[in-house]
Amino acid sequence: MQVRLAVDEKDKPTVEACSDILQKAVRQRRYLLKKKYFTDIPANQVRTTSPVSSLTDDQWLELMQMWSTAKAKV
Repeated sequence: MQVRLAVDEKDKPTVEACSDILQKAVRQRRYLLKKKYFTDIPANQVRTTSPVSSLTDDQWLELMQMWSTAKAKV
């Protein structure tokens, strides 16, 4: 038996909950990418092209720039 959940996508608490879930998922994905491909990797060995198909090379470079800031290194 399949049960479908009725969701009102205009309901503010529903929108906020979905947004929160997606933001956490994106943050977790960035954390795992940083841990695997950036942290503890010598600067001359960090990839300059995206190691994953879900990111373009430009997006990857933006992440690397963000991770290279003093704020991100703390």
